[in-house]
Amino acid sequence: MTSPAKIPFERLRSVLLPMERVAVALSGGLDSSVLLVAAADILGADRCLALTAETPYVMREELRDSAALCRRLSVRQEKPVFPILPEIAENPPLRCYLCKHALFSALAGRAAELGFPRVADGSNTDDLGDYRPGRKALHELGIISPFLEAGMGKADIRLLARTLNLPEDISEKPAYACLLTRLEHGRPVTESLLRRVDEAETFLRSLGLKGCRVRVHGEDLARIELPGPELGLFRQGGLSEAVVSRLRALGFRHITLDLEGYSRGSMNKPS
Repeated sequence: MTSPAKIPFERLRSVLLPMERVAVALSGGLDSSVLLVAAADILGADRCLALTAETPYVMREELRDSAALCRRLSVRQEKPVFPILPEIAENPPLRCYLCKHALFSALAGRAAELGFPRVADGSNTDDLGDYRPGRKALHELGIISPFLEAGMGKADIRLLARTLNLPEDISEKPAYACLLTRLEHGRPVTESLLRRVDEAETFLRSLGLKGCRVRVHGEDLARIELPGPELGLFRQGGLSEAVVSRLRALGFRHITLDLEGYSRGSMNKPS
């Protein structure tokens, strides 16, 4: 009898095994990282390719994590560099669709050149309940989503990570998103602003606030969102002074803590 812990892996195996070779769009986050590890385990590292788009709106930490994972697995990693795309320079509501269509078109082209006709991403069933216009772009481009095909959500992916004996820095990694989600729609996107957000969140994570988001309003207001347990840590740990000092050094004049806590996709909600 198959143990419950093995069920997610077996479902995923049935999806991946017939592909023989697969390129994984690797962001360095939990979902794509676990997908690459599983694909390398099922198909072999030499039959997998990692595609990591280096853009100003990807967290530097996740780029480093993606490279470390590929070295550990002995999987080839391609890291094409993309500037801020003109079509998303004003951070429009459909930025995710426009961005994914452009990036995944390029990634799929590079994968095909290297003999990998199938490109997979880490989308899972938990993504279906959120505002994700990028899903349309992936569908149009024929990008496959093995976790979705296997009916797997975030809890299944974390269980799979533990089944594969992955370290906690992968299996317990919070869900992140691209840095554009920290900015208001219609706000001009600059590389310097994205770097300020990235550095602010990196500092907060260094204080133990792993699930943080730093949302930017106007030119210089930073609104910090934290999940419930970390709100308590922030209040009880006397972190305000250090956080204000660091974020002001990054150019934010006003630093606020959102009392409602972390809310997925909060910048997509009407004001």
